[in-house]
Amino acid sequence: MARTALIKSTNASIQDCSMYSTVSGISITASTPDGTSMKFVVSLNGGEWKHYNTSSGAWESVATQDITADSVMAEGNTKAELESLVSSKLGDFAGATVAWAVGMQMEDTAENSPSIASIQINGQSGSTVTEASVECAPINLSDSGGAVDILSINVNKSEQQKGTVRVVASIQDESGAWGEYKDYEAFVTSPPTAAKAIKFKAILTTPTPGTDVATINSVTISHRTDNVAVFSEGTGVCVTQTHNFVNNIGRAHLMVKHPIVADTEIKAYVSLRKQPSYVYGEVIGTGDGQKHTVKLAHTEGLASHGFALYFDGVAQAASTYSFSPSDGQITYTAPEGEPVTVDYIHGWSKEEWVEMKHDTQYPDKNDNNSVDDQFDYLAGEGDPTGSVGAVKVALTQNTGTIKNAELGIGTGEQQSFKLPHHAKAETIVVSPAEATWKWRDNTDVLLISAPKGEPITVSYSWAARTNYLESIACVFNE
Repeated sequence: MARTALIKSTNASIQDCSMYSTVSGISITASTPDGTSMKFVVSLNGGEWKHYNTSSGAWESVATQDITADSVMAEGNTKAELESLVSSKLGDFAGATVAWAVGMQMEDTAENSPSIASIQINGQSGSTVTEASVECAPINLSDSGGAVDILSINVNKSEQQKGTVRVVASIQDESGAWGEYKDYEAFVTSPPTAAKAIKFKAILTTPTPGTDVATINSVTISHRTDNVAVFSEGTGVCVTQTHNFVNNIGRAHLMVKHPIVADTEIKAYVSLRKQPSYVYGEVIGTGDGQKHTVKLAHTEGLASHGFALYFDGVAQAASTYSFSPSDGQITYTAPEGEPVTVDYIHGWSKEEWVEMKHDTQYPDKNDNNSVDDQFDYLAGEGDPTGSVGAVKVALTQNTGTIKNAELGIGTGEQQSFKLPHHAKAETIVVSPAEATWKWRDNTDVLLISAPKGEPITVSYSWAARTNYLESIACVFNE
């Protein structure tokens, strides 16, 4: 069963062709992978939705004015039909405001979804325009209404000669107030910027019309759907539970099984420390109904956990007394004649992680897609040892950017190129501009049709696919 979607112009994204005396053509940047399709209808000056009738050679109102994805797919024009129209067929566009409705369809067998980056109306005006501003409608980032983290913003633009494109953004904060416009990069920060919504504006400048070109193709934002921390891109860490050993440990051998994922790194760490001491029932006084502050018998390395205060053997709520692990002081008020005792832990030390040495990597005999990485730790003079230990494994997704990588020479027919990294689809830019391409996300293959003899280059940002641990096992020794 096919899935469908409908995209319509908003009030903020309606195209204004009032400066055009002549409209020369329509250019659409879109991708329709195998098993998908896309069609378009248009409304001029807020009027009825129309399509171009290729039989009659005229623009006609579609039968279904209360449009849906299905109606646009049934009655609309294809990308090829619109881009083939010459200026004599686009006379009504000149001086008008133009709204679009785009229908998309995806068969269940399709591997990738269709996408559209831009619809550009090309024309000429009677006056010289050297700067234009394009503003999009606000984009809600959270269904719950709260502010969420902005993870990345990618801008796809084209600049030729002295043409420039500057993209600015404004965010809506937790209170609902909109901030001033700033360069979009100001909102890609560490720690992340939180926002309820965001809106973008592109300022296009062409000092010499007819020679300079400035085009904004797309702006893509990645954000959390809520602010629960997730491992989406970066480093994921797995820490084992802490183990208590009978003997003092100074050696460890770690085995980590995980899938083979390109552009990922794995590191391992061990933490060893001395066994803390546990005190039960230490008497610190007898109640007299007055407030007292006393100090524990052992104050070095006090743990903030594991502390309990008792009046005549009855545990007291933490809200009724104060305990300071930094100096071992307790302040309490106990009833007349009741003995006051405490339980606590001292000699406690924080985990200090020491990186383990990577030993070797073995292929997994039962799974060709997995490997076993092995790490070693051997304590030398001054290195940590102890009878309390844990290990930690960190998996890192590497990231990067490729600029104008040479792929080959166009043949006029479709060619297949395997990219060395897992590209972020929204950042891919292929040259020459007249080339058409499709991205196979699951295989990292780029299919490109470019004019014969034209050099083919690609630019993109990449991030390794998410890796994970199947199992870890560690052998500790003295």
